[in-house]
Amino acid sequence: MEFSSRIKLTGKQFFVLTGIVGARAVIGLEDPFRGTLAEEMPAEVARIEQELLEEGLIVTDTVDNEPVLAQELLEYIEVCSRTLLTIHMRVTGFEGEPKECFIYYSSALVVKSEIESGPSGERIYVLEELGTPSEAWLKIIGYLQLEDRKNRGTGPLALPKGWFQQWMNAEQGYPESVVTALADSVSSPERYASFTVYYCPDLNCRIQGIELLRGKDSNWLIRPEGDQDQIRGAQVTEIIHELGAVIERIK
Repeated sequence: MEFSSRIKLTGKQFFVLTGIVGARAVIGLEDPFRGTLAEEMPAEVARIEQELLEEGLIVTDTVDNEPVLAQELLEYIEVCSRTLLTIHMRVTGFEGEPKECFIYYSSALVVKSEIESGPSGERIYVLEELGTPSEAWLKIIGYLQLEDRKNRGTGPLALPKGWFQQWMNAEQGYPESVVTALADSVSSPERYASFTVYYCPDLNCRIQGIELLRGKDSNWLIRPEGDQDQIRGAQVTEIIHELGAVIERIK
């Protein structure tokens, strides 16, 4: 079968495929069988394997009579399953629907798993190759659609942890020197993104995440530190440096 560069999978299909290659954990893949009784699992897995066979995504090994992944899909699934570095991104903006994806790194290949909503609201995973790590990094920066903004000479602002998210949702004020400019951005953001890096999938370890807010005149970078969120205006070059520093910490 000839594959498209984008492979669309249901959560159950993705879960079963990672099981076939022996994955112990995949960050970003929710357990779609939650609530299924143990005695029901063999029949459910067999049903999903039959779906995958019919779609040409797996074949049956003629020697062991076990399911085997088609070659290109095998490469995708193994990158997702064996990665030691996963980036989770959420991006929202007025120019399109909110997007969420997980990006899985290997030394030679990077695979993106974009989350879509199925007809019944279930999670659909669209796997796509992003190329080498250096090629993928340029695409990741492109997804954020950062643009130069003139900062208003504002200083850093510390908010109690979690207040920024409440502020985004409720558009509430906070009495600090930088609050006016930030309040304008929060009340009408052009784009908002969260960027979090994970490593050691078995332990689900998390590297400190970064949030980005693009307003009319300024870019804002939000980094959690202890029990506070540290917020400051930042140029695009500073933001790219911050994101790169997060990656460098676990190389």
